[in-house]
Amino acid sequence: MIQLVVIDLDGTLLNAHHQIGLKTRAILRQLHQTGVRLMVATGRHYCDVRQIVASLDLPVSLITSNGARMHDCEGRLLYESYIPAALAQQVLDLSVKHPVHRNLYQGDNWWVEQENLPLLEIHQASGFGYRKVDFSTLALGQIDKFYFNAAHERLVPLQQQLQAAFADRLAITFTTDIYLEVMNFGVSKGSALAQWCAQKNLRAEEVMAFGDGFNDVDMLQWVGHPVLMANAARELKVQLPHAAAALSNAQEGVADYLQAHFLA
Repeated sequence: MIQLVVIDLDGTLLNAHHQIGLKTRAILRQLHQTGVRLMVATGRHYCDVRQIVASLDLPVSLITSNGARMHDCEGRLLYESYIPAALAQQVLDLSVKHPVHRNLYQGDNWWVEQENLPLLEIHQASGFGYRKVDFSTLALGQIDKFYFNAAHERLVPLQQQLQAAFADRLAITFTTDIYLEVMNFGVSKGSALAQWCAQKNLRAEEVMAFGDGFNDVDMLQWVGHPVLMANAARELKVQLPHAAAALSNAQEGVADYLQAHFLA
């Protein structure tokens, strides 16, 4: 019996306008009333996600920064994994040679070197925004993650160099074709979820998870009931052939699937 439902945010819970739809809000409230726990697992920063989730007015636990942070439904920090400062400097040194937009999550800050208005638009619903800074002036402690934004063909050489240099010391993953992310070694949504469930004495078969991105793979592989969005990349569907299928995020596929599975 499913005790916990874990939902990715962008491309999954959020619709095409980067908002939680009205049907989704209603279904999540009904699901909560049945006693099923709720969790959001996302690559976004905690300060970004907490504003979005607070609008649900429901107890929702959070995995953020792709598993680098974990908070309970009261907002208490349960876990955080930083990139060691020396490695962070090496990532900056390597990535500066590539024509990509560089982003840094450090503590409660989102740092950039250059403006990127499309990124701000994606985060408009929460009001969380970046601050422009010269990366060379930053002390590099308490960094949850880097992420790089560019056309896929620009990110692939960077991803290859990062893998060659740091595969045994950092977690490196695409989330979509245009986002490449770097966290501390061992950090992922799946590892954070497994740790949370162990603390709550929940088994994998008691967990349902929804996702659409490459950073969702290990989470979807770990849970007993994985669900892929229709808008997920074809490669994900190949990697997860036994996952159930939901409608796209634009069609509020999470709400549709939960309604059919729990509330019909």
